[in-house]
Amino acid sequence: MTASQNYGVREIFNVTLRDYKSRELRAIIESLTASSVEISAQSASLRGGQGNPERIIWDSEKDIALNMTDSLITKATLEALTGSKFTKGAKIVPKKEVVTVTSDAGSLAIVLTRIPVASNAKYPIFFYKTVDGTNMGEKLTATSTGTEVTLTGNTDIKEGDQVIASYYYESPVTTQSITITADIFPGVYTLEGTTFWRNEDGYDVEALFLIPKLKILPNFTIGMASSGDPQPFEFNCKVLKDKENEMITIVLLEEDDE
Repeated sequence: MTASQNYGVREIFNVTLRDYKSRELRAIIESLTASSVEISAQSASLRGGQGNPERIIWDSEKDIALNMTDSLITKATLEALTGSKFTKGAKIVPKKEVVTVTSDAGSLAIVLTRIPVASNAKYPIFFYKTVDGTNMGEKLTATSTGTEVTLTGNTDIKEGDQVIASYYYESPVTTQSITITADIFPGVYTLEGTTFWRNEDGYDVEALFLIPKLKILPNFTIGMASSGDPQPFEFNCKVLKDKENEMITIVLLEEDDE
């Protein structure tokens, strides 16, 4: 095969992020829907002569931005975006549910799906009568044992009524959570990306994008919507100069016939 000098690009690339110092794998991203490498620089010119034309141009302040749009989010990529880590362990989490009042030996009661933690200033328990599961009516008094809640001292409640229960419970130890704090930001990585460029001979040539030093910017949006297309995740990055003065290398793995 004789290599063509012209290529077309119509494929996304798969990305591997490595820790900049240890080279350990941090994230594998293979669900991108769009990506772009944007190269820019500043120019200053000297003018002179009739008509004041440009005579000499100096280029400086080269910037390379890498922007990626991902259709999926993983725990690894969320860690890269935030700079924080997921941890495993039980968490006290909120619960809101709508339950139906039952009657047992003259006592009115409801049964919760979770065991509430003891009510306190940080984790209070509230019960409200409701007609539609959303609007809160009369606040109810109750005593609870485990998931069993007995409604006491309420004059305007009867069997079959609906009650909003708002409380907190302890999640399983398998729970995984990540906390975004004010003082932790995303780090610096090495990026290895692979895609295909098609030449005019009709062959797909593997193209590698090698970025030795990539800073993930701390701005991102987690979009949620009930209609339209699923919301993608945006990765905005800046390419930094490494110790060897390199910023990005593009490798085309095409072989020529001798």
